[in-house]
Amino acid sequence: MLVLANGVFAGAELAVISLRRTRLRELIDEGSASAKAVEKLRGDPERFLATVQIGITVIGATAAAFGGASIAARLGGVLAGLGVPEQQADDVALAVVVAFVSYLSLVLGELVPKSLALRAGERYALLIGRPLHGLSWLMRPVVWFLTASSNVVLRLFGDRTNFTEGRLSAEELQQLVEEAAKQGTLDPHAGEIASRAFEMGELTVGELMVPREHIVALRRHANADEIRQVLLEHGHSRMPIYEGTPDNIVGYVIAKDLLGVAWEGNLIVLEDVMRPPFFLVETMRAMDALKELQRRRMQLAVVVDERGGVVGLVTVEDLVEELVGDILSESETPEELVRREGPTTAVVLASASLRDVNRELGLELDEDQDYSTVAGLCIALAGGAIPEPGTRLKADGGLELEVLDSSPRRVRTVRFHLPQPAEQPQA
Repeated sequence: MLVLANGVFAGAELAVISLRRTRLRELIDEGSASAKAVEKLRGDPERFLATVQIGITVIGATAAAFGGASIAARLGGVLAGLGVPEQQADDVALAVVVAFVSYLSLVLGELVPKSLALRAGERYALLIGRPLHGLSWLMRPVVWFLTASSNVVLRLFGDRTNFTEGRLSAEELQQLVEEAAKQGTLDPHAGEIASRAFEMGELTVGELMVPREHIVALRRHANADEIRQVLLEHGHSRMPIYEGTPDNIVGYVIAKDLLGVAWEGNLIVLEDVMRPPFFLVETMRAMDALKELQRRRMQLAVVVDERGGVVGLVTVEDLVEELVGDILSESETPEELVRREGPTTAVVLASASLRDVNRELGLELDEDQDYSTVAGLCIALAGGAIPEPGTRLKADGGLELEVLDSSPRRVRTVRFHLPQPAEQPQA
């Protein structure tokens, strides 16, 4: 009975969390009291998760204590009657009971209830919602006492805790999403987007921006012929405007606004359609930048360093592509950052980010360094100098980098020599 009660709590946690919000709202509109109780549980996740955690912990400890004190003693007497020495009989009986209780706890207390909660999550949640809500109300003093006790200890380390943050970390959630996508319970594309979203939380604008040398910009006083040539050659929907040097960006224009300048000649000048620029620091978190661009209803921002120098630009499309992959227009062709030559070799553009290379080649190159591209990795391995073509560089894990093309100013392409896969021992 204790193991089954443990299963009720384990299944309830999954059922309540997995119930779709839209479906829950429909049930509430229909007047379901159980649905209202479930909504209250989800509205106070700390108390709900604390109640479940306390229930599972107390029941598990009680089941183990009961098994050791009651069942093991009886089984020890049976084994002693069969001729097993008394001391050994008690030890064997305790080991058997521990193994048996653990088996029941895993099967009936975890696996089966959670499977049932996934199959019939709505029915399960509505059935357990009201009793669990009442229990969570009764457990408020216990939750407060346990949280306060934890914070007393954590105060020595300058930290605090609560039951909500103690359930699953971001890394554990990401692993659960990836496992669900592999097993087919989650659409693989949705799983990839969710996994990328977890990773994007740690990225900065500087890691996703278009670097300065790739920016296509217009002079502030460009004539109609210059504007027409840039539009036809590059076709960008938005372009920054600079005065004097590209470091002095004074605004940006939208391509459709330039059509009048390009084709009406002297009727409209560039100043009439130029919009004020928006600047972001390269160390700003990418998610914060996306929210800020949404709030300002802007599609483009100029990225500057701590000294105010222009280092690149970023668009909403650049940020969204980090979640869903490259978004190409009808006239664009995909850029092949990584080209496989064989099972252990690949040619990589030096401008490719280490993050993309890790995804494509299944590597674990350190992304938390001062550099974020393959070119930066090569320069770091070469001791700060730009390596010449033909240079071979040793990286961690048996990886070898061969510089194929470089100039005195930058590295262009690199061949990756991947470590040989470990040979399987013969039977």
